[in-house]
Amino acid sequence: YDIFVRNAFGNYRDVLKEISYSPLMAENLSFLKSKSHAYVMDKYSQNSFADENFAREIMQLFSTGLYLLNLDGTLKLDGNGSPINAYSNAHILSFARGWTGFDRQRKRGNIEERQRSENKIDPMKIWADWRDRFPKIDMQNGFIGDHYPLCEDFPDKMFLKKGATFRLLGSSSLPELIEDDEEFDKDQTIKRFTLNTTSDLYSALCREESGKCQFAAEVVLDSTYDCHDQECYVDTLRVVEVIPGIYYEYVRPPCVELPFFNNARKLSRKRKSLPGSICGNPRLPTASEACCPLPLTVGTKYAERNPIYDGERMTYATAEQRCLIIDGTLCDYDVIEISDNYKTGYHWTPGTCEIRVKINSDGYVAIVYDMQTPSDKVSWIDDNNQNFFEVRWDGDIFPNPSNNCGEGLQGKCEVLQKGGCLCQTSVFEEAVFDSMPTTKDAALSMLSIGALDPNTYATNEYTMELSAETGIAAYHSRNGFYDEHTIFELTDDYGRHFFLKNIRSTVEMKDLFGKNIDFSFRNPPNFMSLIPIEATVRDAQYETEAILDDYFYHPNTAPFLCIRFIQRFGISNPAPRYVKSCATAFQEGIYHAGGKSFGTGKYGCLKATVASIVLDRETRSVVLDADPSQGSLREPLLKILSVMRNMEFKREDHVRQVVLRGLDDRIGQMAHEFATVFSFFLPEYAPDGVITTATLVAPEAELLDMPKTVSLLNGLFSMIKFGLANCYDGFGENVGSGGCRDNGSYQRASGILEFEPSSTLSTDI
Repeated sequence: YDIFVRNAFGNYRDVLKEISYSPLMAENLSFLKSKSHAYVMDKYSQNSFADENFAREIMQLFSTGLYLLNLDGTLKLDGNGSPINAYSNAHILSFARGWTGFDRQRKRGNIEERQRSENKIDPMKIWADWRDRFPKIDMQNGFIGDHYPLCEDFPDKMFLKKGATFRLLGSSSLPELIEDDEEFDKDQTIKRFTLNTTSDLYSALCREESGKCQFAAEVVLDSTYDCHDQECYVDTLRVVEVIPGIYYEYVRPPCVELPFFNNARKLSRKRKSLPGSICGNPRLPTASEACCPLPLTVGTKYAERNPIYDGERMTYATAEQRCLIIDGTLCDYDVIEISDNYKTGYHWTPGTCEIRVKINSDGYVAIVYDMQTPSDKVSWIDDNNQNFFEVRWDGDIFPNPSNNCGEGLQGKCEVLQKGGCLCQTSVFEEAVFDSMPTTKDAALSMLSIGALDPNTYATNEYTMELSAETGIAAYHSRNGFYDEHTIFELTDDYGRHFFLKNIRSTVEMKDLFGKNIDFSFRNPPNFMSLIPIEATVRDAQYETEAILDDYFYHPNTAPFLCIRFIQRFGISNPAPRYVKSCATAFQEGIYHAGGKSFGTGKYGCLKATVASIVLDRETRSVVLDADPSQGSLREPLLKILSVMRNMEFKREDHVRQVVLRGLDDRIGQMAHEFATVFSFFLPEYAPDGVITTATLVAPEAELLDMPKTVSLLNGLFSMIKFGLANCYDGFGENVGSGGCRDNGSYQRASGILEFEPSSTLSTDI
């Protein structure tokens, strides 16, 4: 209720987000503290799966509904004339993994609460460790994360580019959206990244006035800056110290990783023998250097560090350069010579990794890393892991035991004793378009990998070609050729702006001779890193936003919501024209009536949506009042309130609060007392008889059984005779003394109906 009051004329996207982060919603729909299978297995060695309740209900109740609809709200039908499901059980399972990690915020003292109660007001937080790390399908035959840029495509010094965002941490050096050990904030020997006062970045964060810094809660760079001093030698920033004791956190923009990649390198911790080794993409800054002195010797290898700041992350190439500076080389070390374990995370080694794929009988896959020391791998990518997720197999065929795990893949695929296949993989990338796409839909459906604005890169790196017919712009980096480096720019029908990379990444299974044997799938994106300490709150929040967008921009959302909204505004069976008018207003964000315009022009605008409902001719026509199928039944609670309002109910002076007693049991309704998550009645309910025969619905009729109808009449008669009291099944509480014998005896009433007709003639009344 409060969420809709705040956003009644705002945007429905904000409603979806507030619903999803509400601790009360998480309690009622049971996804509070839901944890990923990988986390539970790693911590407790137990099989457990993400809670599915909210994943189902947010689609069924708050976005798409059960069946696919046309824009006018009529059902889309398959070849047999049957309704088409808007989502499947596979979608529920996948989205359930996207609703892991949510928990209440800590209690605070400046809110009203019952003693010892939990924080049920503040939007929830996300624990990155609880979050599922693996790819998730979306509702458009793609994946959550489609059309986002790849993290590995970010240009050098992204933290100095226009639009880079920094959040003020204040006196704490611990980041809020990424993970550092708590000792980083306590240990005075920590080597921090301190900005040079001559740096452009320092000037942007300090915002000096009268010789003092004027720190803002958030700073967004308004232009691209040149690097200064140490800024020129790091791949990325985490926390920067502006002046002694004041810190900002760099917030990397949203991007995705591809879980399958070539040339993987092994990452190890301080000691090679410690559990938790994993494979890393050498193009991503996800680990640090560990350098052995040259020449390498036989025996125990001791590695040294050469970081610019503690906790620094870098790419494999940068790690190699850091080692060369101190006359060393990356090595498969035994131990790193550093006393404080928390100062070191994962480190690059020259050891190679092979990324394999385990395939079950349904074609779902799990990632398996093959390293030289398999016993120390992270559990969620080891040989026995059960972290399966759906992929889009080309041609819908995949290796399985029935085809001997792929005839012709001898030596590359093996049949597992417990069922399924284990196959080696390689990644192949190729350009999708060799000319300008003919439509925007073609570009959006065939290009799944996003890109940054070409202006983010070096000046004059790209040349632009614009299609006057489609409005698509193509940016070329190589003499006007359409290749895998080409970037397309377009705006879709909902007003969303996209930059798309002209590339497809495919995971292939090949034979011993390197020939593709017809088994391949699109490389799916994922927001959460598979490296333990690199999975962050920041990326979990980005993934949540992408999931909400998938619901919000689904073609079903506008007509489905409009049917529900119109029903609540008093028309149980709106005409298709009426629904289409409302859905169009929702999608376009604007509604015109009587020479005036309502709305912001943005998709999901509720001001435009509500205006299209209350100003439509179908809801305002007096002619339609004569149609018995027009309008809707009034809800029982609204009937009571209508009587009280129209009959001029007045609270007695000695009564502080008017209470309606036991309505949920007696009439089937009480404010905020839903019997189920489906509210008091189903919107598609149709009572037996003429309504069902006419293929109409009457949702409120679900409350009209005989006991509830009698209780409603008894309560209204009691209010007229004795005021709002408990006399003869009245709806009120007993607030005074006296009996319930005589009409007009109000001693026990908390209020009375004061209306008096000006005439006793029936024609006047």
